[in-house]
Amino acid sequence: MKKLLLITLNLLAFLSLSAQSYVMIDNKGNRNQTYPVVTETNPEIEAMMAQVDTMNLYHSIAWMQQFVRNAYSPEAMITQNWLLEQYEAIGLEPSVFYFSTEWTPNDTLDAGNVLAIQRGTLYPDEYVMVSSHYDHPDGPGADDNASGTAGVLEIARILNQYSFDRSIIYINFNAEEDGVLGSLEFAKEYARQDKNILGVFNLDMIGWYPPELDTIKMYTACYHMTQNLYDYYTSVANLYLPETPTLWLTRGEYGAGDHERLFIYDYPALYLGDIEYLDQHPCYHRPCDTIGSGVNNFALAEAFVKAAIAATAELASGKLPPQNFAATCDETKIYLKWDEMNYAQSYKIFRDNELIAEINDNYYEDNNANDGLIHDYFVKAVGADGFESNESYHEKTKVSPPLTIPYFNDFNENTNGLRFFDDSWNHGNNIKIINMPECTILETDWFSIPSDAPHATFCFDYSADGVFDFIPMHSARILVEATTDRIYWHKLDWLKKSNSWKHREISLNDFIGEPFVQIRFIVEDTERWTTGATKEASKDWVVLDNFTIDFSGLDVPEVHYETFNLLEICPNPASSTVEIKTDLDDEYNITIYNMMGIKVLERQEFTNGTLDISALPTGIYFIKATKDGKGIAKRIMKE
Repeated sequence: MKKLLLITLNLLAFLSLSAQSYVMIDNKGNRNQTYPVVTETNPEIEAMMAQVDTMNLYHSIAWMQQFVRNAYSPEAMITQNWLLEQYEAIGLEPSVFYFSTEWTPNDTLDAGNVLAIQRGTLYPDEYVMVSSHYDHPDGPGADDNASGTAGVLEIARILNQYSFDRSIIYINFNAEEDGVLGSLEFAKEYARQDKNILGVFNLDMIGWYPPELDTIKMYTACYHMTQNLYDYYTSVANLYLPETPTLWLTRGEYGAGDHERLFIYDYPALYLGDIEYLDQHPCYHRPCDTIGSGVNNFALAEAFVKAAIAATAELASGKLPPQNFAATCDETKIYLKWDEMNYAQSYKIFRDNELIAEINDNYYEDNNANDGLIHDYFVKAVGADGFESNESYHEKTKVSPPLTIPYFNDFNENTNGLRFFDDSWNHGNNIKIINMPECTILETDWFSIPSDAPHATFCFDYSADGVFDFIPMHSARILVEATTDRIYWHKLDWLKKSNSWKHREISLNDFIGEPFVQIRFIVEDTERWTTGATKEASKDWVVLDNFTIDFSGLDVPEVHYETFNLLEICPNPASSTVEIKTDLDDEYNITIYNMMGIKVLERQEFTNGTLDISALPTGIYFIKATKDGKGIAKRIMKE
């Protein structure tokens, strides 16, 4: 019996890179994610690792290297369908996340991202993700990236035999080689749905190693935002595989992969692969990228797969530190709160690395911090068996009176009302940062917006140069965000490179009536260099001036993202007619494609109701509903 394949379509147009606009997603991943402490090996996880079979890796790579898997080619569709079969064969129910772009216009149904979800038993809405990309534009692509895709399949085969507390997503992206589009659109949609992805292990090229080197080592790297995940992964990998050490990539940060696109939406993601020796790789993006020349070391591939299994399994059932830790304030005290952890009997609260209390609740008021200083807080959970969790995210804040509104500061005399968390910012007749570190944050003090305010607006001037260009090609960025609880920071703006002064007006109307509001600037550069590497940091600079917060200013137009999430088709299988229902009340377009991606039926201005499919031959089809560039599709069997 055929399984019903649910396909989600993200049809936001990806315009040319020079003209595209960034879609501001309010809901997003957790850049402050923290992880368990793993101090000893688990025999059950060691048994999982022992099941890795390099012959499975070999056969998967050998099958994929038959094709040049260009993202928009029939071979990509063939590979997509083959991946679906592999997941079904191991007992998972795969789906395809489709996305359409204007990168290469065509009217066929392009191959999409193939994913399968292994549901967790206790926390099914918390996800650990293992990823790769399966496309390759100009050769067999055995190492890049049939090897990583084979690794994901092998990880899924083994882990699907076990149960875990959290869900695991296995995903193979398409169009990594064409603008890294598959992971970008996937991350955008999952962020919009506020999916909680704790961490991503991205396998990309895991099978080539310099033949003259005898001792195998694994290298990886992260962005500053992913440091917690990097520390967790390397500790687990080195604990379980001490004979194959995991080290920091000597070439520094590594971008331009699927992990970078997940980072854009604040999902912590790591690159795992053989990029350490890319300059020595004789077959990178060449016809010789086949087993033997492009993939020459299955022991390395096996080690990467085993390390990913250990890290995924430990995280999927590990005891997390307290999550969503936040520290707000008023004029006299600091208020701390965090999520309850089901294993916790008590919580230890730390201020400036000193224990100040141990309590049973997940809320605490610190009455002894009214000294005008910025304090560093974190909390640990303590189990009934004496288990003590890792540290939560660190929150830095201080007791302060609210800003007096309207607020204006041209910085000619002072920086009152602002919080600087390092010494990167310089103060003159404006505030600026040069030779910037990996990440620096500037916050306003808190303020309230009265419920009867007609409008609320934040205005400022800025200028920036260096790496602050146009996402998604760069992960260096200047973000403007606001919060009402210091847990969720809502994205207000993404500032682009500008050598001249620009004036920005940002609406705060969504926060009218909120008793506690803060605005912050995050300035970050993902490039971090190590052995023998240099960076011309002096070319990166940001200048801010003329901050204004006013409750009676101009109403700034706002853009709202429309949802289109429901598509019901009944009956399925069907013989002559089907009833189609969406979550739209007005007209939309219906298109039906066959398994080859050829359009076989189309109905414009369709409304929820009956569709006649009696003229279609027996077979499998995709029914796609679209409106205003957004859409969703499902597979149907015609009897």
